[in-house]
Amino acid sequence: MASTKRKDNRGRILKDGESQRPDGTYRYRYTDALGKRRDIYSSRLVATDKPVPGSKSELSLREKEKLINRDLDDGIKAQVENKATLNDLFRLYISGKTKLKQSTKTKTNYIYMYEKYVQDTLGIKQIKTIKYSTIYSFYCNLIDNLGFKPNSMETIHTILHPVFRLAVRDNYIPLNEQIQKIDKIPL
Repeated sequence: MASTKRKDNRGRILKDGESQRPDGTYRYRYTDALGKRRDIYSSRLVATDKPVPGSKSELSLREKEKLINRDLDDGIKAQVENKATLNDLFRLYISGKTKLKQSTKTKTNYIYMYEKYVQDTLGIKQIKTIKYSTIYSFYCNLIDNLGFKPNSMETIHTILHPVFRLAVRDNYIPLNEQIQKIDKIPL
């Protein structure tokens, strides 16, 4: 006996994990990198479906599935670590810097600069949402509005660059999307 494929209300065959709810919303159920069951929803199955009137513009279910599966294949801890902020990763990074020169107070200076200029602005953003343009705007603000000089900019960059490297190495973000944006001071 052949199994019957599930279909949506338009007659389209649904893939494994996909379903359509009575209100017409599509759901994809999957297991994340930690073995926990997760659900995502969308009002559209594929990108070519027209958005439902009154709904916000969003990715289709299959576009979301593609991103999730890419992250799972790449080992990105999407559902857990994507909530991590730059502040979270800075704390992780600085806690591991036990060999910074204490005599010159390098570690103390890094913490001071981060807390004074980054923590309450860029630091509260989720690491996954920070784009090149975000960092560019942040650096421009430091120069234009706070009068930063090259040495101070270099200190901020010296703090942020390894935090993004840590994010890549620990699979919070993929290499090609994030680390290249902060290799050099973008000014």
